[in-house]
Amino acid sequence: MTKAEQIEVIKKKIKFEKDFLDEQIKKRNEARKEFEDCLIEECQEKQSKLDTCYTAVSNQYMYLCGVLATAYELKLISKNEYGKLCKQAFDEALN
Repeated sequence: MTKAEQIEVIKKKIKFEKDFLDEQIKKRNEARKEFEDCLIEECQEKQSKLDTCYTAVSNQYMYLCGVLATAYELKLISKNEYGKLCKQAFDEALN
Protein backbone atom coordinates (compact mmCIF):
# COMPACT_ATOMS: atom_id res chain seq x y z
CA MET A 1 0.00 0.00 0.00
CA THR A 2 1.43 3.37 -0.97
CA LYS A 3 1.73 6.30 1.42
CA ALA A 4 -1.04 8.12 -0.48
CA GLU A 5 -3.34 5.10 -0.09
CA GLN A 6 -2.52 4.88 3.62
CA ILE A 7 -3.34 8.56 4.05
CA GLU A 8 -6.64 8.12 2.23
CA VAL A 9 -7.56 5.10 4.40
CA ILE A 10 -6.71 6.88 7.66
CA LYS A 11 -8.65 10.00 6.65
CA LYS A 12 -11.72 7.82 5.97
CA LYS A 13 -11.22 6.07 9.32
CA ILE A 14 -10.93 9.40 11.14
CA LYS A 15 -14.08 10.69 9.42
CA PHE A 16 -15.97 7.51 10.33
CA GLU A 17 -14.90 7.69 13.98
CA LYS A 18 -15.65 11.42 14.18
CA ASP A 19 -19.10 10.87 12.69
CA PHE A 20 -19.71 8.11 15.24
CA LEU A 21 -18.62 10.46 18.03
CA ASP A 22 -21.07 13.07 16.71
CA GLU A 23 -23.82 10.44 16.77
CA GLN A 24 -23.00 9.53 20.38
CA ILE A 25 -23.00 13.21 21.34
CA LYS A 26 -26.42 13.65 19.73
CA LYS A 27 -27.78 10.69 21.73
CA ARG A 28 -26.25 12.10 24.92
CA ASN A 29 -27.82 15.50 24.32
CA GLU A 30 -31.21 13.91 23.70
CA ALA A 31 -30.88 11.85 26.90
CA ARG A 32 -29.86 14.99 28.80
CA LYS A 33 -32.98 16.80 27.54
CA GLU A 34 -35.21 13.82 28.43
CA PHE A 35 -33.70 13.74 31.92
CA GLU A 36 -34.34 17.45 32.45
CA ASP A 37 -37.96 17.07 31.38
CA CYS A 38 -38.81 13.82 33.16
CA LEU A 39 -41.23 13.21 36.01
CA ILE A 40 -39.79 12.24 39.37
CA GLU A 41 -41.04 8.66 38.85
CA GLU A 42 -38.92 8.34 35.70
CA CYS A 43 -35.82 9.98 37.15
CA GLN A 44 -33.82 6.83 37.94
CA GLU A 45 -34.45 5.28 34.51
CA LYS A 46 -33.57 8.52 32.69
CA GLN A 47 -30.44 8.99 34.83
CA SER A 48 -29.29 5.49 33.92
CA LYS A 49 -29.81 6.20 30.22
CA LEU A 50 -27.95 9.51 30.55
CA ASP A 51 -25.03 7.83 32.33
CA THR A 52 -24.82 5.22 29.57
CA CYS A 53 -24.74 7.95 26.93
CA TYR A 54 -21.97 9.84 28.74
CA THR A 55 -19.94 6.63 28.91
CA ALA A 56 -20.45 6.00 25.18
CA VAL A 57 -19.28 9.53 24.33
CA SER A 58 -16.23 9.16 26.56
CA ASN A 59 -15.31 5.78 25.08
CA GLN A 60 -15.70 7.00 21.51
CA TYR A 61 -13.70 10.15 22.25
CA MET A 62 -10.83 8.07 23.64
CA TYR A 63 -10.97 5.71 20.65
CA LEU A 64 -10.88 8.64 18.21
CA CYS A 65 -7.90 10.09 20.09
CA GLY A 66 -6.13 6.75 19.72
CA VAL A 67 -6.78 6.69 15.98
CA LEU A 68 -5.51 10.27 15.68
CA ALA A 69 -2.39 9.55 17.74
CA THR A 70 -1.61 6.47 15.66
CA ALA A 71 -2.11 8.41 12.43
CA TYR A 72 0.21 11.13 13.69
CA GLU A 73 2.89 8.69 14.86
CA LEU A 74 2.82 6.97 11.47
CA LYS A 75 3.16 10.42 9.86
CA LEU A 76 -0.13 10.01 8.01
CA ILE A 77 -1.44 13.34 9.34
CA SER A 78 0.47 16.50 10.19
CA LYS A 79 1.03 17.87 13.69
CA ASN A 80 -1.31 20.79 12.93
CA GLU A 81 -4.03 18.47 11.64
CA TYR A 82 -3.60 16.24 14.69
CA GLY A 83 -3.87 19.17 17.09
CA LYS A 84 -6.87 20.65 15.30
CA LEU A 85 -8.78 17.35 15.22
CA CYS A 86 -7.99 16.55 18.86
CA LYS A 87 -9.15 19.98 20.01
CA GLN A 88 -12.31 19.76 17.91
CA ALA A 89 -13.18 16.32 19.31
CA PHE A 90 -12.45 17.47 22.88
CA ASP A 91 -14.64 20.57 22.53
CA GLU A 92 -17.52 18.58 21.08
CA ALA A 93 -17.31 15.80 23.68
CA LEU A 94 -17.33 18.23 26.59
CA ASN A 95 -20.37 20.23 25.47
